[in-house]
Amino acid sequence: MKSETRDALNRLFRRLCTDFGEASGQTIIRTIIEELGGLRISFPDEREISRETRDMRVRARFRGNYDELASDFGLNPRQVRNIIKKGKENGRHHH
Repeated sequence: MKSETRDALNRLFRRLCTDFGEASGQTIIRTIIEELGGLRISFPDEREISRETRDMRVRARFRGNYDELASDFGLNPRQVRNIIKKGKENGRHHH
């Protein structure tokens, strides 16, 4: 295991114990290890999750008006078109 990964897991363990108590923190870590142990997983960062959430909201509200959604979400119309297009390609279009 890389030292960077080990350090991150130690930080996570300490935080879980601090936030949820020692016993609960240990239980959470044990559950994660039981379910995910041996897998190589890359977690998205907060920015990526926020972008995915925003994109889902854009697709859910899309009714054909790119300019309006661009204004509502602080995007430009081209970005809205790309979000809608990506949703169609991935089968996530709600309209």
